[in-house]
Amino acid sequence: MKRFRRITALLLALVLLCSAASALAAKKKAKATATPPPLEITAEPVEPPEQIQHLLDIVYNEWETVNGKDQGKKNKYTTWYNDYPWGKNRWCAGFVTWCMLEAGIPQAFEDEVMKLEEGVAPEPIYHVKSSKPTTMVPGYLHMHRTTDIPQKGFIVQYGQKNNRYTHVGFVYDVVPNTDGTYRLTCIEGATMNTVRMYVYDYNPAAEKREKNISLVPQEERTETESKTFTYKRHGNDKSWYVNTFLMPWVPENSKE
Repeated sequence: MKRFRRITALLLALVLLCSAASALAAKKKAKATATPPPLEITAEPVEPPEQIQHLLDIVYNEWETVNGKDQGKKNKYTTWYNDYPWGKNRWCAGFVTWCMLEAGIPQAFEDEVMKLEEGVAPEPIYHVKSSKPTTMVPGYLHMHRTTDIPQKGFIVQYGQKNNRYTHVGFVYDVVPNTDGTYRLTCIEGATMNTVRMYVYDYNPAAEKREKNISLVPQEERTETESKTFTYKRHGNDKSWYVNTFLMPWVPENSKE
């Protein structure tokens, strides 16, 4: 009889333990937040707000001023966050945030942004202050400020192979092509450890996201390749793709 009672008690304890584990798993699952869909915005390029155009003027001036020079392991685009060397080719997000700070764009670090109500930005023009893509992107996702459609002043965010958060840069100009693709001019820091301009074609409707970048046809290229300018995609690496665009500003007549 005592043995029967011990077995019964053991079985009851196991049932209670399994129930508690299931409840905890369900609670954790309930807390998970689904990735918001990309924001639907106007497909036609529109002129950005004055403050964003001022930002782009700063970005362009940095591209001209740096003039392809190697920026070393530590430069002015890294010191706003700390005074330590970041290493070569590791300051793309630092460059983006430095330019945002110079333009006076309202912003906050990711942990502060994540405390905001989901889907809400404190200001019409707003940036997630960050030194790396892996903390910049989640903040924009939390504000529901990502899209597949480019506009001037958006932040282009690249993926590469199995890393969705490889690199970020600025969309400087957008020109629609006749086939539904866009010709993008992007200015990006930390590529070849300098500030570089890229021109390429982007297809938001590509069957596979990993194939949404294509090179400008040779006969349509008018500029000379250099350390400051290229039509190639980061060393012509075909594994690069546009993962999303981060939106410091939202064009009018856009909807979620």
